[in-house]
Amino acid sequence: MLKYTGLFALSILALAIAASALGANDGGVYAMSMNMEINPASQDYLLNNLRVAEYQGDHVFLLILTTPGGDSTNMLNMINAINVYETNYNGTFIVYGTSPGVFSAGSLISEAANYIYLQNGSSFGGASPIFSSPEPTYVVQKIMGAYAQLVSSEATDHGRNGTAAGMMVSANVSATEGGLTYTWNEAVRIHVVNGYAYNLSQLIANLKSDGVLPKQATISIVGPSIADEFRYDLANSTLDALLLDLGFFAILLDLYHPTGALSVVGAVSLILGLYGMGIIGASPIAIILFGIAGAFMFLELKAGHGLFAASGVIISLLALFLIYGEVVIPSTPSSPSTPAAPGYFSRAPLFTAFTGIEFGLLAVVVGFGVFYLDKVRKALKSRPKLLGSDRIVGLTGIAADDFRGGRGVVIVASEEWSAESRDEIKKGDKIIVESVHGVVLGVKKVL
Repeated sequence: MLKYTGLFALSILALAIAASALGANDGGVYAMSMNMEINPASQDYLLNNLRVAEYQGDHVFLLILTTPGGDSTNMLNMINAINVYETNYNGTFIVYGTSPGVFSAGSLISEAANYIYLQNGSSFGGASPIFSSPEPTYVVQKIMGAYAQLVSSEATDHGRNGTAAGMMVSANVSATEGGLTYTWNEAVRIHVVNGYAYNLSQLIANLKSDGVLPKQATISIVGPSIADEFRYDLANSTLDALLLDLGFFAILLDLYHPTGALSVVGAVSLILGLYGMGIIGASPIAIILFGIAGAFMFLELKAGHGLFAASGVIISLLALFLIYGEVVIPSTPSSPSTPAAPGYFSRAPLFTAFTGIEFGLLAVVVGFGVFYLDKVRKALKSRPKLLGSDRIVGLTGIAADDFRGGRGVVIVASEEWSAESRDEIKKGDKIIVESVHGVVLGVKKVL
């Protein structure tokens, strides 16, 4: 992932100023909301705000959380950051899960908190990992066992039901079954969370009454900035692939409709796509493959048989598959309080409805672009060759300067050319092209 120390320091300072202006640190309490999937952008959003809280001296951090789940690596980084805040900084971390709920990776992150509260009507759990490709049963059991042990340990360390928390990952690891999702009242009853509250105001009142929050604290919520939202939107591999392909096609189309504007759009699209790839930590191989795909699309202009264009599309899809090749924590199962289907793991969210729509859009855009490649190629071939001797011989022009030693520069067809002549030619004299020798014109003075 791209890291820029200077920009990072500035963003921390800006967050601190904004948080102070909002009163988020009144009474040593820092509060932020996060309604996001767990991905590199939401990870950075939480970690940046944790650093701001430490910078301001806030020893209570309240996270208002709604998430369908997300990436396992980012989940582990967030859990580690919460543990560091609680132990090294002696902070109190509180999660308030709002409707519809905190699912999969979000529920594992929550168990790292000192206190967890749920809004009435929300759900919690459903944290079975799924894989980007089929894995042997022993690998599945190992990974599920590791996640189950992690969440069980976090819950136990914070005084909650570790056994029930582990069952959110898998109800029966040896059988590779899916994990449980609890309704808010079930989660409270079996003590995988600490309690519930109808709304944030009630939660704050209860926490003040219990002495968790200072009685004088006034809570203002820090939400994601425009930059946070922008990074979050770009932390989507399919969108980044679309931006890269659109960038290539926009530049190609500008060859067909030369305005310059499409080239600018294409360049911006390519930059955004590469930036997004940096956010999600795409492997260099995937980025190189996207570059090769773009090169193949340009080669199609020369070939015109469609094979290069088709190869470019296939290589783009292969690069996209590489980006998806990580273990992720899926979204909530459709049936709360029941295990997911046992005995197998579906491929990662690559084949969910939403991602299917994204791939469909990618196919439509690429198909449209391939259709235009042929038109661009034909248009370029049909353009007159300005350097062709059959086009330049016989045209008239003027001398751009005085000829010296029989050589000088002339303007023909609105372009400057090197020229030679036996005549004495002065600047401004009218000339006619008699011959072409490479890129040098043979001219004579028109009397």
